[in-house]
Parts: sequence; C-alpha cells; structure tokens
Amino acid sequence: MQITNIAKKLEAVGLTEKQAKVYVAALFLGPAAVQRIAEQAEVNRATTYVILAELAEMGLVSETTEGKKTVFVAEPPEAIERHLNTLEKEIESRKAQLKESLRDLKEVNRVETVDAPVVRFFKGPEAVMAVSSYLKRKAPKNSEVYSLSNFDEVLKIFPDVVNKNPQDRKRKNITSKLIYSSETSSLDNDPGTGRKVKKIDSPVKGDINIYSDRMSILSYKDDDSVGVIIESKEIVAAMRQLFELAWDKQNKK
Repeated sequence: MQITNIAKKLEAVGLTEKQAKVYVAALFLGPAAVQRIAEQAEVNRATTYVILAELAEMGLVSETTEGKKTVFVAEPPEAIERHLNTLEKEIESRKAQLKESLRDLKEVNRVETVDAPVVRFFKGPEAVMAVSSYLKRKAPKNSEVYSLSNFDEVLKIFPDVVNKNPQDRKRKNITSKLIYSSETSSLDNDPGTGRKVKKIDSPVKGDINIYSDRMSILSYKDDDSVGVIIESKEIVAAMRQLFELAWDKQNKK
C-alpha cells in the first residue's frame, strides 16, 4: 500500500508509525472526518483521535468544519520541516540552559565522596531474581565470595542451584565460603570449584553474600521478599570481618 510505504519514510525523521500513517492518510484524503482517516491509515478510530491531536500540536494537521461536520486537514509536507526546525531550536535552547547549569551541577557533584555508599533496594517476587542477576554480573573474576544462606529457601526458587552456581563461579574463577542451614540437603566441600562449606543447625533467617566491595541481603517471603545491595568498601569490610569470625568459630567446634 502506497500510504504504508510513504509512512515508513516519515518514521525515519522522527514520527511514530501511527503518526506517519495518519498524517499520510490525511494528506491523501484532503479534508476528511476521523472515521475516513482511520480507515485509510488502518488505525482504529479511538487511536486516530489521539494521533490527530498529537499531529495538531506538531503543526502537521489542523481541524476545521464543513457544515456541521468536523474534519481534519493535513498541512503541506513542508510543515514537517518546520516541525523539525522547531525541535532543533528547542534542543539548542535546552543545551544552552544546561550549559548555564553545569557549574552548579558540578559543585553539587563535588559534595559526594568517591566512596559514598550506594544502596539498591528491591521488593516482591522479583527481588531475589534481581539480586541474583546483579551478583552474577558484578562478582569480579578471581575473587572469593562469602555467603550465609538458608539452602532450603534457595532451592525453592533456584532448584538447579547445586549444578548451576558452581559452573557460573568456575567460569570466573570465583571461590566461595558458605555457611548454610538446611533440613533437606547436605553440601560438601568442592575443590574443583573452590567451594568450602559449613553447615549450622539453626535455620538462617535470610541470605547474605559478600564479595569485593559489595554485599547483598535477602529475605525470602514470597510476594514480600526483600533484597538490598550495598556498595561500600567500609561497610562490606566490616561484614567480611564478622563472617570470618563466624567461620573461624565453626572451625573450633
């Protein structure tokens, strides 16, 4: 269809697919009611109303009356160039305003210290997935991860964790120390992946993962699950020290 082919060319200059179709249909029809434009553009009537309002704001169509009927008229194609020129002027104006603000913005930025803690918070069913995905992306190669985990809760969400996690860590040469609780499973030290484990009797209330200068905290409560990621050398160093004390205590038992 000719309208579709011409409309695709207008998409290249910034119009959306439906804006382009409605404009070309209106240009083809001349003064026309919404229903006719919608049929010609192959866009539903309600959406065509919205698109015509957008095109009117852009200066590409105008509204008029013929007798008692409201009709829409497409402005000549040169109106598109005028619209782009307007956008260009707006962008230049915004860039000029930004340039005036840059000095103030840089002053604000200096207030922040390089090592200021960064905290990311996640809630709901996606929290566990989001934190897990973040850990896999950010854990540096040739590092060691400390974990405190309720393994029964982990298995409910990641049933293949026993096979998948060691493979993921091995690809990045990441070793691990894991303190865990479980009523259903038992994990062994695994020299092949550099995993060392210690099992405790009391159920772990939530998961903690410590790696590099980042750490995560997870609570498993289905729809109310909470995940927190903290990026801070000082805070993570303190938590690593606590983990090492707990690990050494298990060694002495």
